[in-house]
Amino acid sequence: MPVDRIKVNRRQFWPRAVRWTVGGAAAAGFYSWQIEPHWIDVVERSMPLHNLPSSVEGKRLVHLSDLHVSESISHHYLARAVAQAAELQPDIAVVTGDLMTSRALEQVQPTVEILKQLNPNQTAVYAVPGNHDYGAHGAHPEQADTLASQMERAGMRMLRNELSEYEGLQIVGFDEVFARRFRPTEALWKFDTMREGIALTHNPDTVDLPGWAGYSGWVLAGHTHGGQCRLPYFGAPIVPIRNRRYTAGEVSLYDGRRLYVNRGLGYLRQVRFCCSPEITVFTLKRLVV
Repeated sequence: MPVDRIKVNRRQFWPRAVRWTVGGAAAAGFYSWQIEPHWIDVVERSMPLHNLPSSVEGKRLVHLSDLHVSESISHHYLARAVAQAAELQPDIAVVTGDLMTSRALEQVQPTVEILKQLNPNQTAVYAVPGNHDYGAHGAHPEQADTLASQMERAGMRMLRNELSEYEGLQIVGFDEVFARRFRPTEALWKFDTMREGIALTHNPDTVDLPGWAGYSGWVLAGHTHGGQCRLPYFGAPIVPIRNRRYTAGEVSLYDGRRLYVNRGLGYLRQVRFCCSPEITVFTLKRLVV
């Protein structure tokens, strides 16, 4: 039987095309505003390390970043996200900066309360400060100081150009570069170069700065939010770093260091597209040569 063809003249086509375009744009806008900013992606990876102590082989490390606890982001969402990370039963949890965005000290206690869901009595919790933890223009060290002090009281450790150890695993934390407190030589002077470690820094551009001599292992960072919006085939048009290689995910630095940039949980503006918030779960693994 002959198939009737539907004829659409120009007068019919263009109004329909406009409606489809407007409708698609509205749907994409709603998705990027109300859905993806809170649609958490749990990324599971292995973390191979040379000379990893046998006591920590197989243990789990959760990497969070950029919570941006503030008035402009749902504390309920952030609490749920951190609780989701805790449900993964990590042995170690690390937070690579921008824990809060605060005018003064009003977000310190809410930030600590949210992070306490990581259960620091059972999980070793480490963090480093980011530029927003130092207030506007990185010029308010009292905000970062108070946050670090309150975290310590809650059983969590803020590392600021210093080294700590977890069952023989070296964990180095760097202070914030925009606050002019990034001092890698100070942070690494006790680092045992015979063992690889894990370094925490907020801004991934810091891996290109001098002072890393003798360090080998992983570097965990945040700051970029992955660009928050990524276009197919083009990537993120706006990224707040100099080296765009460090937008998100794993990057080999070819000198004994491996960088991983977490896309973060929070935001300054509630929008994400093809760049969902991230919780990264690493399983520590002894690297055999």
